[in-house]
Amino acid sequence: MKTEYKTFNFQHYSTILNSKSLLFTVFFCLLFGGSISAQTLAEAQALKKQGLAAMNQHEYPVALEYLTNAQVLAEKNNWYEEVFETKNNIGIVYMNLSDYGEALNYFLDAYTIAIKHLDSNNEMSVLNNIAVIYCMDKNFKKGREYYLKAYELAKKTNNKAKMGVYAMNLVKVAHLFNELDTARNYLEEVKAFSEEDPALHFELQAMTADNYMLRGDLKTAKKILLDLEAQPKVKGFRTKDNTSTLLNLLSRVYYLEKNYDRSIYYLNASLKVAEDLETKADVYSSLSDSYAMKKDYGKALEATKMMISATDSIAKRKNEKLYENNKVKFEVMNYKSDLKASVAASKLERKIFGIALFLLVVFIFFGYRSFRNRSIKQEQKKIIAEGQQKIIALELEKEKSDNLLLEKHIKEIANEALLEQERLKGEIEQRNRKLSAKALYLSGRNAMIEEMVQSLSNLDSVSQNHLIKNHIKALKEHLKSDSEWDEFIVHFEEVNQGLLTALKDKHPQLNANDIRFICYVYMNLSFKEIGAILNITQEACRKRKERISGKMDIDKNTSFYEYLSSIGRPSNT
Repeated sequence: MKTEYKTFNFQHYSTILNSKSLLFTVFFCLLFGGSISAQTLAEAQALKKQGLAAMNQHEYPVALEYLTNAQVLAEKNNWYEEVFETKNNIGIVYMNLSDYGEALNYFLDAYTIAIKHLDSNNEMSVLNNIAVIYCMDKNFKKGREYYLKAYELAKKTNNKAKMGVYAMNLVKVAHLFNELDTARNYLEEVKAFSEEDPALHFELQAMTADNYMLRGDLKTAKKILLDLEAQPKVKGFRTKDNTSTLLNLLSRVYYLEKNYDRSIYYLNASLKVAEDLETKADVYSSLSDSYAMKKDYGKALEATKMMISATDSIAKRKNEKLYENNKVKFEVMNYKSDLKASVAASKLERKIFGIALFLLVVFIFFGYRSFRNRSIKQEQKKIIAEGQQKIIALELEKEKSDNLLLEKHIKEIANEALLEQERLKGEIEQRNRKLSAKALYLSGRNAMIEEMVQSLSNLDSVSQNHLIKNHIKALKEHLKSDSEWDEFIVHFEEVNQGLLTALKDKHPQLNANDIRFICYVYMNLSFKEIGAILNITQEACRKRKERISGKMDIDKNTSFYEYLSSIGRPSNT
């Protein structure tokens, strides 16, 4: 901002000054001195409302701008309810952007505020959000801890609606840990008041059936699910998500009963209502298994291709979300910086105004005295000297402001470098997912070819046909070939440069099979996926991992994947 300076003709001004003009001048300064109007609670609530509307429209940068502004205003005035709600909703925005670390920080801040200043309803709500974050990040042990805190708090305050929600979350986590008796205890507690809430009753029946199925009681589980599907009263409260859950549970029951036709029927029905790509990928994977058990390999292969396509779309969406998240964080950081600068400038303006007003009163006083005093010239020189000192001070302030702008520019450059680093990281993750998808596809294809070759070899008509026998022999030789693995290892080294070299240098005792298994683990494949590629069970995968960890002398408290990541990262020099 350009500041204009004006000089007074002190001698002329002193000739027209009298007591009335003195009072008028002081009144004018007080009236138009630029006092900042007080901001109200209604303004903070309006900003929060605009932020929530933008969040519902998935306009996350706009939402964060409004919510951050509301948060700053609420913190300034100690409006704890508003501070809690803005921080909680900012955490939800970051959760939607898949930035679980940033979301967790805001939820923990909101939780601290709820404990110190608010009631139990706020506390249990943010505890549930914290639990959701941990579960989305696959840390189910920590998620269960916070779900349990929220549930105990709801139970203590006799909030039945929230007790039901939190208990169902605890049931799902207990099923993941195969703690079936614990899950059943929660189901029994919810049963006492679920009849009042049809939606909760629906979920209770579904989770009860899941519990029976995990125990191996397929008959009881199927009866509950079929009764639930036929209940007309519940259908009015049925969402697409719990309908998909019901259909998937029914398909699983029939699959375990080896009734693959009915399993496929319910999986296709689930596809029609599934909305998110993760659910569709899981359904396609189950379809592939069901078709394979029916020996309908053409449809099994088609389902596998659809699953791979959905998985690639998930990876692409994840990278897009990562980029959008970093972009939003960069914009919010700039917005906070600007907001902070604006607040500082506002304080400086008030301070300067106060000083200027004080100096003006002093000047008027001495001007009035100088009208009657012969020492007017001496007083003028003194005031001019003070004005020069202020000019020097303002020049120093301008120099400081220039330095701040330079620091801001340097930060912007650093942020751009960070964005580029995150983009490259996302690109590597995407390439690794493509490699894993290709490996899974090749594994499935080779397994299918091997089964077809085995079936053909057992036919008498084929054993007498030398031409077909030669083709079958060629196919077997192709399956034994490691050319596909060699091609895979070349692509893997291009994506993850230096990992294999560092691994061989640090652990020369590893053999080729160990290296292959480590590559799949580094690509973050599950034991199920690795087992499908290597044609071994998940338990065999787990034992192989333990054996290789022992061979590499990895500490038991260190994650195998984190250790591989530390080897793969380039060292800082």
